[in-house]
Amino acid sequence: MKILIIGAAVVLLLVVALSVYVRTAPVTPRAVQGQYQADTDLAGGYVAVRTYQGEASDLIARVTQIAQATPRTQILSTDPLRFVTRSRVIGFPDITQVFVQDGVLTVHAHLVFGAADLGVNKARVLAWLDQLGPL
Repeated sequence: MKILIIGAAVVLLLVVALSVYVRTAPVTPRAVQGQYQADTDLAGGYVAVRTYQGEASDLIARVTQIAQATPRTQILSTDPLRFVTRSRVIGFPDITQVFVQDGVLTVHAHLVFGAADLGVNKARVLAWLDQLGPL
């Protein structure tokens, strides 16, 4: 019985330590601008590429508004436009980078820790694009 209690305490301590590390570790976006010409599924991420018409500044403002309305999402930088979205329980960070250049919108979302994101980055990017509507 004592061994089970000690084992449970060790597991709990490891989960708490992992959670603290994940929430406090620096997040580093990958360099991606100009690397993709079409939508691409990646290990641990997703890239969407869309053409748009209109002013780039208006598109950036709309994307920023949609991103900031997404739960657990914060802006990391504005040049380039980057957001971090954290998972609900442990707070695993995913980075979403938005590039608007020469009539092309590129949205690249990727995990920071691990090897698979279970499709959450693709789902978030496609949801943002749906909210943007026709470009």
